[in-house]
Amino acid sequence: MDQAIGLREAMKERRNQQPRLRVIGVTSGKGGVGKSNVAANLAVLGARAGQRVLIVDADLGLANVEILYGLKPRFHLGHLLDGDRPVREILVDGPEGVKVLPAGHGLQSLTRLDEAQRLRVVSAIDQLEADFDVVFIDVGAGIGDNVLFFVGAAQEALLVVSPEPTSLTDAYATLKVLCQEGGARFFNVVVNQAPNEVVAKDIFDKLAGVVSRFLGAKMRWLGWVPRDENVHRAVMSQKPLVGLFPSSPATRALNAVADTLFHEPPPIRLEGGLKFLWSRLVQESSVH
Repeated sequence: MDQAIGLREAMKERRNQQPRLRVIGVTSGKGGVGKSNVAANLAVLGARAGQRVLIVDADLGLANVEILYGLKPRFHLGHLLDGDRPVREILVDGPEGVKVLPAGHGLQSLTRLDEAQRLRVVSAIDQLEADFDVVFIDVGAGIGDNVLFFVGAAQEALLVVSPEPTSLTDAYATLKVLCQEGGARFFNVVVNQAPNEVVAKDIFDKLAGVVSRFLGAKMRWLGWVPRDENVHRAVMSQKPLVGLFPSSPATRALNAVADTLFHEPPPIRLEGGLKFLWSRLVQESSVH
């Protein structure tokens, strides 16, 4: 509790000294590595730290964040894109003060946004910029157009990998495309579902070495999260792990990750607001 209070006060002080919005795109090379679970719990921990947090469920058509939070929203991103509802009517209350922009479940039409739809998302979220300190964008796995757009639009990319060999090869493939086509040059990394810290750190070191050598990108070690049966129990209960099992090994690890993420300033200052950054991204992508 004391740690949470200290972190909350530090966040308030930083916000007063140097206001800035952090936009963090959370992605992975493949599905099944716990990406959405990491994003959903970090959002809750950010709110506990005194941040005004929005999590955008941008794994479009799957609605993983809604499921993990046990939400049943009336409206979703599809209603925004259709012009049926303004963005503020679509936002729903998540746990512990987190706000959620729902994705919509089972909607094939959302899995590939065209340029007009992207611009509509840009304009809508820009309206919310003054309301939040941190925006987590839970992006789909892989290298699809939506992934390139959302990760490229964020200040920071947070990559979640697991010890599985396929996770690492797919992660490198994703990083390559994000660097070469999305313009990303900095990645936070969390190694999830690891048996121990030695294995997790070895995975990070190998991936960081290859990425630095061949892609010229930088990677920052945020931490690791152990295999923990409580994660599955929380998912089945549709409640955040950090609230349901506050003393579990995975919760303690996520607290350490959040401590690193929120105590250090973002690597890039966001100038001109979300609309400036995202509109520029759309313009650049339309040229190619």
